[in-house]
Amino acid sequence: MASKRSVVLLVSILSGCISKSDSGIVARVEDWVLTEARLADLLVLAQPFPLDSVSAQDLARHWVRAAAIAQLSSRADLLEGEEVVGFSTSLERDEAILQQEREDRLGAAVAVDSSVTQRTFREGSYRLLAHVLRRVGAETPPEEIALQRRTAQRILDGLLAGGGWSGAVAESEDLETTETGGLIGLLGPGELPAELDRVAFQLQPGQVSSVTATSQGFHILYRPRLEEVFDLYALRLRERFLAEAEETTNEGLLVERGWLRSPDRIVSVRAIVTDPFTWLGADSFIGSWEGGTLLTSVVARYVLALPLAARHEMVAASEESLWVFVEQLALREIRLKDARERGLELSQEILDQLEESHRADVQQWYRELGVDEITIPERLKLNQYMEGVVSRRSSPATIGPLFESWLLEQVDWALIESNVPNALLGARNLIEAVGPA
Repeated sequence: MASKRSVVLLVSILSGCISKSDSGIVARVEDWVLTEARLADLLVLAQPFPLDSVSAQDLARHWVRAAAIAQLSSRADLLEGEEVVGFSTSLERDEAILQQEREDRLGAAVAVDSSVTQRTFREGSYRLLAHVLRRVGAETPPEEIALQRRTAQRILDGLLAGGGWSGAVAESEDLETTETGGLIGLLGPGELPAELDRVAFQLQPGQVSSVTATSQGFHILYRPRLEEVFDLYALRLRERFLAEAEETTNEGLLVERGWLRSPDRIVSVRAIVTDPFTWLGADSFIGSWEGGTLLTSVVARYVLALPLAARHEMVAASEESLWVFVEQLALREIRLKDARERGLELSQEILDQLEESHRADVQQWYRELGVDEITIPERLKLNQYMEGVVSRRSSPATIGPLFESWLLEQVDWALIESNVPNALLGARNLIEAVGPA
């Protein structure tokens, strides 16, 4: 029986003989296209991988990013260009100013020494947690769910047999945490989904959890020992205490500044969450205070910085939840405006670090896509990169949400979600034809 790889290559060759209109297009960037057949190929190579619309769209969206970078590399300075660097790092710059302003205002009153760190860790009220995730979705077929569960159990068995945590994280499908050892944050009771929360607050230092199912998939939680993460735990703990002090000082600030709500604010926020890219250039307002306004474009920038899953949840969120979100953004903008009016500026060192982080991201994409100053970007390199990512031979290159939005403004692109089910069907048919690997 033919291997999966052989079947994929055969279908790739055959699909090249079919017209674009016949084969169907899932995504397009300029004149480069991702066909339904090609996306099906990638989904087969990615196995085990959730065969649902959300996961397939994420993969297609990654292809769009890569294609946009490959084509723009010959037309724009993505590394050093003032416009792209300034826009791409704008949220990080704002956050750095806010942290500096908060430190100036509250830092002297928040002390976290060694004894506080050790005591808080022992009490377990705040826990630094990491995880491995094998994803499933609402559309994942039962056989794929079973496969992901078995994969998660195999990873856990390896850990229990003495395997290292870093090796386990390498098999995680949560791309937002794999580069930080699976770290999901310093969390208190009730701040995780209920299924994970119960497990997380039973773990002893150095323990891993059993395989735990949520709507995202199958998780394995890990609670590091204090000696493994002392400095990081102390840093996150102080950040937490500062945030709690900030929350206290923010009480009543909106009333004090005369905060007024736009009559159609909830409708606007729902529209922004649904399609934040469209609202980046809008100048209508969600609300205002004495001396300032919260613009829809500002809200869109913050929404883009949220994980995709969080944005999906916000679309169906209650009006009360959306209003809490808006008020938190308004408080940030008030503090940010106050800081700038006082002349608070970032040091050149911090600015250089942010710009270098952007350049490092672009350089990673260039390496993966074979881009240099001489070679014209090739579709073959894009195909090789995507195959390397889905087959886990290489890690996916990272991209900031605002850098992505800037990129997509510069190219003619489309993601045709209605054609994704055809690609999923093609992938399932291929897998069934091949049978067990």
